Amino acid sequence: MKNMMKPIKHTPLHPTAQSLNARFVDLNGWQVAEGFDDLDAELAAARQRVVLADQSARGKIQIEGLVAGAILQTIWSGPQLAVGQGAEMESGQIYRLRADQYFISTPPGAEEETLQALTVVTQSVDDLITVTDLTHGRAELYLLGPAGAELLSRLCGLDFHPSVFPNLAAKSSSVAKTTQLIIRRDQAGLPGYRLIGAASLGAYVWETIFQAGQDLGVIPIGQTALDSLDI
Repeated sequence: MKNMMKPIKHTPLHPTAQSLNARFVDLNGWQVAEGFDDLDAELAAARQRVVLADQSARGKIQIEGLVAGAILQTIWSGPQLAVGQGAEMESGQIYRLRADQYFISTPPGAEEETLQALTVVTQSVDDLITVTDLTHGRAELYLLGPAGAELLSRLCGLDFHPSVFPNLAAKSSSVAKTTQLIIRRDQAGLPGYRLIGAASLGAYVWETIFQAGQDLGVIPIGQTALDSLDI
């Protein structure tokens, strides 16, 4: 009998994690970094300084069209969003990037159910609407901790003060001379920033962040520590 198990997927940062002696774990079809250092050391760095995680396994869906907002309202009964604003969904978050463009972020594997729901709704709509699964074409880095805004400011010209860039805000900008979608996504009371850009540039952005944050004590963090922060 043939093995019917799906092949394990690797993120664009998998070789980088291997070079840092990461321990890996399978997560909904992906092999992700479980941890790099002692768990307590990773947690302390997140709470006191700044850490960087590879979150490229998360689902990433883009919806474009003049009726995109109306379509999303049929599967998500949340508030009307201003451009640059986001909100929580049942499984993930939704962000409005332009008047006619939205971005949905989901936990690893959850994008498939969201895509199916969007497909059912868009099939009954006459207006032009485009739904694109960006999961495999984008790297996603997560900068988390009290020094995160200071570190990101060294590589990006945006103002990251909470009054200007609050939790669940989303803006596209240049980071280390690469185009990134920057999403403020706090966790466990800590400021966090998701950087979503071309998969081919993920390793470069990761290395550039580490070089810029040496004096701030930045270290990599694995999935176990991230999950433990919420406990």
